[in-house]
Formats: sequence, structure tokens, C-alpha cells
Amino acid sequence: MIKLIFLSLVIFAPLHAIESYIEFKVNNEIVTNLDIETEYRYLIALNNELENIDKKTILELAKESVIREKIKKNELLNYYEFDSTKKYLDVIVKNFYEKINIKSLEDFEAYLNRRDLELLSVKNKIEIEMLWNKLIGTKYEDQLNIKEEILRQKIAKNTQTNGFLTEYELSEIIFQITNENDLNNKLNLIKKDITERGFKNAANIHSIADSSKFGGDIGWVDEKQLTPEITAVLEKLKIGDISEPFNISNSLMILKIKNKKQKIIEVNKEKLLAQAIQYETIKQYNQFSIIYYNKIKLNSILSEQ
Repeated sequence: MIKLIFLSLVIFAPLHAIESYIEFKVNNEIVTNLDIETEYRYLIALNNELENIDKKTILELAKESVIREKIKKNELLNYYEFDSTKKYLDVIVKNFYEKINIKSLEDFEAYLNRRDLELLSVKNKIEIEMLWNKLIGTKYEDQLNIKEEILRQKIAKNTQTNGFLTEYELSEIIFQITNENDLNNKLNLIKKDITERGFKNAANIHSIADSSKFGGDIGWVDEKQLTPEITAVLEKLKIGDISEPFNISNSLMILKIKNKKQKIIEVNKEKLLAQAIQYETIKQYNQFSIIYYNKIKLNSILSEQ
């Protein structure tokens, strides 16, 4: 391996060497062991439960995460200039730290500092994901297939003027397979990790969805936002239950009900329809994202050192 030496000065202490070396290259962009260590700390910052898993496993997860980020950034440079999105980035960053229950940017920066992470570096990561979502939206907007009339009929059939609405707090694992034998092996491994390591950690390790960095968490969703297929799965589950895998486009999904509740509502059918359309749109864009990433990954060059 090519070795690089970086010197670090510690106050009131002699100079000492911090050894770094190149792990691999992604499209000729160097990735060092320090990059992977940083990603390791970043993933744990988003899901503290990963600290309970052996470091070797999470370093492998960090490696794959860095590869995805480098491939995405390389593709984005063909379309966008970075550092030109501050107006929107600040809003996305706020949504990002609120998702891990942090209330202010100052608290978020302090949280990162305790984990030896820099706010600017994390903002760069968030910007990549923001521009990636923009790219997917641009490329696949004409391919969205929202069956609005079916959603409208479902809402009309199942909703009275006033009634009860079930809300689900959900987590997901989305994965892909190559054949039926692969399904059995993959599913057994996922179930084993769910049992031994917990659903959040299993999502970090196995899910290909963007939600994986947050342990698969997708938050609260009401039943009218969901497709009939997903609703049919959830209606059979109790709090804490985990579904069997079911098909969504070219992938498989496993859902966990973290919590659920019912509330009395005065039904606004048009609002419910808008929410259902929004959820279905996000779901389809997530699938397009997986498809497009897999496509450009095939044309990427990964060279181990």
C-alpha cells in the first residue's frame, strides 16, 4: 500500500506521526483509511446503536458508504456546481439534525465535535444527497406513475366524513436479490441480524435505501398515504412486529411498526389525496434512485491498493 505520513502538533507535546494510507480509488479519487474512519464515526453519529456492533463490521459498512458517496459525487459533477445551494442547504441541514432529535445548529455542531466530526464535512455530505435527489427528480419526472384515481377511490371507500385514522411509525429495510436462492440466503442473514443486532443496525447493514443511515427510520405515516398493498401488510401487524418481505418495484421491503395510534379526524379528502400522492411520489423516486445508482456504479472504476 502507498503510505502517506501526516504530522500533527499537540500543544505541550512533541510532534508525532499519524499514519495514513490509501485503501482504494473510486474513479481515480483516492480514499484513505482516515476517510473510512471518519465515515465510521459519521454513521455512529446518526445511529448510536451501531456502537454495539463490532468495529470491523461497521468499517466495512463505512467503506461501502464512502464508495456510494464518491460515485454519486462524480456523477453530480457532470450536472451541478457545488457550493451554489446554500439557500436550500440550510433548510435541509435543519431537517437533517431534527431527524436525530437535535434542536439547533449550535447543538448539532457540538454533537459532531464530540464525535470528532466537522460541521462543514457533514454539510458536504448532505449537499451530495440533496443534489442527488434533485438529479433523480429531473431525470425521472416523466416516468412517475401515480395512479391518482385509484388513490382517490380508496380514500372515498374507506373514509367517512368523520372517523378514525391510523398512523404508523415505521422503519424499513429495502434490499435486492439476483435469484430465488439468493432470497433465502439474504433473508436469513437479515433476520439473523435483526434478532442479534436489532432492526436499526440491520437496516444500516443491509438496506439500500437512503433511510439506512438513520437505521431505516421513515417516521410517522398515516394509512391514507400508503398504497393498498402496504396497508394490507400493516393491518396484520402489532407494535413491534416485523413484516415478511414484499415486492416494491424492483426491490423487496421489510417493514417494522415501531408504534401506531388512532386519532379522530374531520376528513379532508383532498388533503388526504395530496398526502397519498406525495408518499407514492417519494417511494417511486427512491426506486428510481436505486436503479440509477446501480447503472452508474457499473461504469465506475474501483481499484484496490
